[in-house]
Amino acid sequence: MEKRLVVSFSDGEDILEGLKDAAKEHDVDFASFHSADGCLKNFQLISDSYADLSEVPEDYLIDKISGRVLKGKDGHNVKVHFTLVKKAAGKTLPVSGELRKGLASGDVTLILTLSDMKNIIH
Repeated sequence: MEKRLVVSFSDGEDILEGLKDAAKEHDVDFASFHSADGCLKNFQLISDSYADLSEVPEDYLIDKISGRVLKGKDGHNVKVHFTLVKKAAGKTLPVSGELRKGLASGDVTLILTLSDMKNIIH
């Protein structure tokens, strides 16, 4: 049975710092992102086309999430990739890329699937 870690954020909390804190608190060796619910604001993405989306102030709804958390010698390394859509959908196209920084807009919940590195590497 897979173990899951639910990480919840309140409005204005930093997503990457919160993930690192949760990984440290729960002594996560390796985790992959399972699902997400909520919106981001004031975020920066490195997009799939390698364009830098900086300091986007509007709220964007989390549509998809992928990535991983890996425990290393210098702490936890978090790589998270989002596909986001503008909250007031209209004619706006989705944006996607690796999160460089971002804040929760309202309540945000991220669910990670935990793995023990001993079970991954034989």
